Amino acid sequence: MTIYIESFVIQNVLINLCLLRLIKVTLKQKTTIFKLIFASIIGAGFSVISAIYLKNYIALNIIKFLCAIIMLKCAFKLNYKQLIYNFILLFIFTYAFGGAVTSLSGASYYTNFGVIISSKISLEAVSLLIILVTYAFELVTKQIKFKIKSNSLIYPIKLYLNNKKIAINAYLDTGNLLKYNGEPVVIVDIHSYLKLANETYINFLLKKGETISLNTVAGRNNLKLFKIDKMEIKINHKTLSFTHQYIAVNEHGNFKNTNYQALLTPALL
Repeated sequence: MTIYIESFVIQNVLINLCLLRLIKVTLKQKTTIFKLIFASIIGAGFSVISAIYLKNYIALNIIKFLCAIIMLKCAFKLNYKQLIYNFILLFIFTYAFGGAVTSLSGASYYTNFGVIISSKISLEAVSLLIILVTYAFELVTKQIKFKIKSNSLIYPIKLYLNNKKIAINAYLDTGNLLKYNGEPVVIVDIHSYLKLANETYINFLLKKGETISLNTVAGRNNLKLFKIDKMEIKINHKTLSFTHQYIAVNEHGNFKNTNYQALLTPALL
């Protein structure tokens, strides 16, 4: 079988980059794409030298070990303990990657530095696909982490007005210190209020009453203020009840892309 050095180098660089990206995503290591590429090129250089010049099995494994250490040190800033974790993970991902590629292979060829696999799908394409998957996985995990953190501050609440009741979710906004006459105020979106009050948006606009000023980074808004009969907040299987609760109605659709419809104030909890 003829193996072109250019293809061998490109494949090794992509495989190394793929493995280092997986480590970065898994352990949240600080690095840059330039460091990852540089470390991948160094690893590919070791592979070329070993494939051409090394025949001794023991020397070959020593070179593999040193290659892995140097790649990790070039890619990440690590202490001794972190280096051990990264080293273990590198070999886990290496064998996992090898198993995935082997399942797509048509034939395998052994060289001094490892196995050359003739795949039904090009190794470059597989490596690039996995690299893209690592970026997608990183974005997803960031969103999941944010959602988990945010969801821990979301509580189910019930609002009561004129024998009508609605159940919605409310987010505990630590920055919401809104008060009226010394009483804490809950901010509710317009759609929830209209459903609770059983009125149209036109009637809401025409309704006269008290307002409260709300300062945000987007500017200053005057929110219409109402007093409802009762509000219940469910926290850790307990229900807190508040009678004659003030609510301010937000009519600008700020809750449109969220999974909550109101903002609670810490003064209530």
